[in-house]
Amino acid sequence: MSEIESKDYKEIYQLFAEANTETQKVFFAKRFLEKAKKDIQVADQKTKLVVGYRMLSIAYTNEYVLAYSDSIIRLTSSAPNKYYPAIAYEKKGDFFYQKRGYQRALDNYLQFFEYAEKFDQKDMISRAKYNLGIVQRRTGNIEEAIKLYRENFVYSQENKNEINAIAYLNSISALSNIYNDIKNVDSASYYNQFGHKEATRLQKESYKNHFAFNEGITNYHKKMYQVALDSILKHTHYFETVNDDDKLIFCYYYTGEVFREIDQEEKAIQYYKKVDSIFQKTQSIFPITRKAYVQLDAYYDEKKDLKNQLTYKNQLLKVDSILRAQESYLNKAIFKDYDIPKLQAEKENLQSQKQKQKAQYNVAIIVLFVILVFVLIGFTIQYRKRKTYQQRFQEVINSPKPSKSTQKRDIGAQKIAIPNEIIEDILQNLEDFENKLEFISNTITLNNLAKKINTNPNYLSKVVNHYKKCSFSNYINNLRIEYAIEQLKTNQIFLKYTVKAIAAEVGFNNVQSFSKAFFNAKGINPSYFIRQLKKAKNE
Repeated sequence: MSEIESKDYKEIYQLFAEANTETQKVFFAKRFLEKAKKDIQVADQKTKLVVGYRMLSIAYTNEYVLAYSDSIIRLTSSAPNKYYPAIAYEKKGDFFYQKRGYQRALDNYLQFFEYAEKFDQKDMISRAKYNLGIVQRRTGNIEEAIKLYRENFVYSQENKNEINAIAYLNSISALSNIYNDIKNVDSASYYNQFGHKEATRLQKESYKNHFAFNEGITNYHKKMYQVALDSILKHTHYFETVNDDDKLIFCYYYTGEVFREIDQEEKAIQYYKKVDSIFQKTQSIFPITRKAYVQLDAYYDEKKDLKNQLTYKNQLLKVDSILRAQESYLNKAIFKDYDIPKLQAEKENLQSQKQKQKAQYNVAIIVLFVILVFVLIGFTIQYRKRKTYQQRFQEVINSPKPSKSTQKRDIGAQKIAIPNEIIEDILQNLEDFENKLEFISNTITLNNLAKKINTNPNYLSKVVNHYKKCSFSNYINNLRIEYAIEQLKTNQIFLKYTVKAIAAEVGFNNVQSFSKAFFNAKGINPSYFIRQLKKAKNE
């Protein structure tokens, strides 16, 4: 015989009660049940079997809870007593409630309540009313929940020394919670303060935080937003530390609501998203879960952000589908503003808009690509143009100073039908004309220069065309341009002149003709040349 088999029922039960893990509890519960099944001669074998099944229903957290609770119900339904099958139904109700199966939780809590009343078990009746109240609150039956909570609180208050502290504080918490739900701020504040006082007396830290946080929600309903925000944020940290997701849904939702009321919408949205993160993790649903999605949907609708709006529209549909599947919210006020068909239509409309937006986006990408190509082409042209201009500037800067004397040709070899002595005279006069800088006069013409050097315009024009390799007007313009360049390179005062002033200084009647002549001669604009020259001198 093993050591465990040698122990009696009381000793095995004690080991079960002291076990710290589910595995250990299951082990001792099974040993207890096995012992009960073997003791066929014992008069109270049925009672021992029921206790064994009860131990296993407590030890497990999965569907075995239901299996072992059903075993208790089968054994005791024909001859119920003050404990069984009542507490088996309560255990099943707890399991379904934790799994968000609210309708099935309600059914089992009602069975628990009926058996408790049948045997006039006042503690169990009060507990059943509390359990029924939490389901009614969760499923939106507020008036019924308040009635049940009040009855539970009255009993707990009258018997607070006999019942455990948790049950007593739960009875206060239930009322503070639901009065906040319906924005009855006076009643909510009363139970918040009373609960905080009792939790402090009983040294229950989690309940102290809960009542203080609840007062923050009450202050929100009172429109005392800064006080509410300070309180909620302070106690949010505690619930994050202990991973109390159900409490955190309320923390995050009401923090979002406060930020929305004080016109900090971006912060509000971040907290509504935290509500979403908890729903995605736990699938835990409260009416405020739905409200958070309504706010997110409205926010992204206003922003015309179809992608995010569709995301939260899907979440809203999911929440409503879960609620409808539970059959607890049917025909309740929660569906007044939205119903699944309407939400589905809105979702389909958003998907259609998103597809159009995607098509428009693709067109925009193509247009942007074409624009980019043209920009790149333009940039390339400008780059090459700048390189060409820079090269031309360097050529102008590095070109030697032009000679002041006219290079004489082999006059005898030329065939321009002008006597050689006349050609010689004209070329000599042109040299004097250049040396004296007479070309900078803006009154110079072919006729008046010919008259000045005692020749006729026809002879002068032919000599210039042949020996200077350009027309008379280009000859004059080129002299002026070379003179302007030389002055700009050597004369600091000249360099400070405007383009218009320089044009006038070297004989041009206007800046346009100067710029055109400069560009024709050097391939760059005078403004560019001056700018680059100044830049080079400053380096």
